[in-house]
Amino acid sequence: MSKSIHDELYIDVSHMFGEEWNVTREDLARHEGDIHRAAKAVGDIRTTGLGPDGSSVLFPHLPYLLEEDVLISKGEKAALLTLGEKAKDFDVLISIGVGGSYLGNQTLFDLFCGPYWNEMTKEERKGYPKVYFAGQNVDPVSLSELADCICREQKRAGRRLHVLLLAISKSGTTIEPVSAVRGLEKLLSDVCDLHLMAITDKEKGRIRPLAEKHHFPCFTVPDGIGGRFSVFSQVGLVFGMLTGIDIREFLKGAAMVEEACGSEEIEENPALLVAALKYIAMKDYGISTEIIMPYGDKLRSLGWWYAQLLGESLGKKYDLGKHEVFNGRTPVASVGTTDMHSLTQEHQQGKKNKLVQFISVKEPTRDVEVECNEKDATGPVPMSRMLDAALRANEEALASEGRMSCHITMERLTPFHVGALMYFFFLAISYEGALEEVNAYDQPGVEDYKKILHEDLRKYIVEHK
Repeated sequence: MSKSIHDELYIDVSHMFGEEWNVTREDLARHEGDIHRAAKAVGDIRTTGLGPDGSSVLFPHLPYLLEEDVLISKGEKAALLTLGEKAKDFDVLISIGVGGSYLGNQTLFDLFCGPYWNEMTKEERKGYPKVYFAGQNVDPVSLSELADCICREQKRAGRRLHVLLLAISKSGTTIEPVSAVRGLEKLLSDVCDLHLMAITDKEKGRIRPLAEKHHFPCFTVPDGIGGRFSVFSQVGLVFGMLTGIDIREFLKGAAMVEEACGSEEIEENPALLVAALKYIAMKDYGISTEIIMPYGDKLRSLGWWYAQLLGESLGKKYDLGKHEVFNGRTPVASVGTTDMHSLTQEHQQGKKNKLVQFISVKEPTRDVEVECNEKDATGPVPMSRMLDAALRANEEALASEGRMSCHITMERLTPFHVGALMYFFFLAISYEGALEEVNAYDQPGVEDYKKILHEDLRKYIVEHK
């Protein structure tokens, strides 16, 4: 079974549905009541803006952020849309965040700037700054090496560099980004002109007063938008403007999917269909792991982003009735064809407890034709054809062993299509959370370790005063 969303996004579930070892029509019929209940629950979120626990859940407004005044003020919207030219005043942009404040922006950078962005001249980058990431770990070695790299650039330039620190933290207390800002100020302030731009809570964020005191620009992480849903909010859009990514097209892709996946009927709603199949696979077929396997190097970090969305949304100890359920699937980020030579052996012949979520691009932005020797045939083959053949071979080999997979294809690799894909996953996860009767929008388990961590650091400070 395959579905298309306006011939831009293709969803193939033929290796999850219809065979003896897959989800069947009888399974869908048996869970029909659950599916309608879940569809209505997500529909209610769209209508009321309230999640299952009564808290604000506003991600369905994200595709229309530049058209509505729900998640952004008029003044902030105007400031956002002028960032493109202002970005060109800086030599270096350091995006500082962790979790959803890092993974979405890393994905956008990898897809639309690429690994060789900083090797280009300023003119080749159309005036936009070099880009680095920090604050995704409290690793003193990597932070020091980043500072060393920028110091070398300063020496080559023979002048003080203009460096923009884009600090992203809703609370302003998360240890990784806070430590990165303080560390970079300590390591770079003597050789660079540092400028701070904050994206934080509109009232409680602790870095907002600092930014406002020094008259630095400040943007808001909207209420009702969790970190893993934030790439379509100011978190991702500010970064997009600072790097020349077409954020309007990015939002248009999300809007296309929001409008195409509003039906409560599974045959008319691909996101609901994927959610239902994965839910039944987990509940009735013992699937406890999901391998996220995009094909192509530029898509690698998209797998990391999706792993957070899946794990943090569905991995819950309690259901909505406060019963212990220990819900969720273990997400494993992988990439093809690289991991066909390392992990596929386990996928193919290991425990039958996993499904593979393939992601691909139909029309590559570039291609190279190389000579290929296969038995008695020799001739030129486009590398994109090899990549596609490898994915299809993986699908078919897994199916031959009775193992489930789902394949989603973007027509092209553009901001529009990436926006469509990422938002599709938002909806599929939301529907599945409703099916599993868990709150897909909170993360209480994350808060547990933070309490222990902060208390440990408090004790260290007291003991070493």
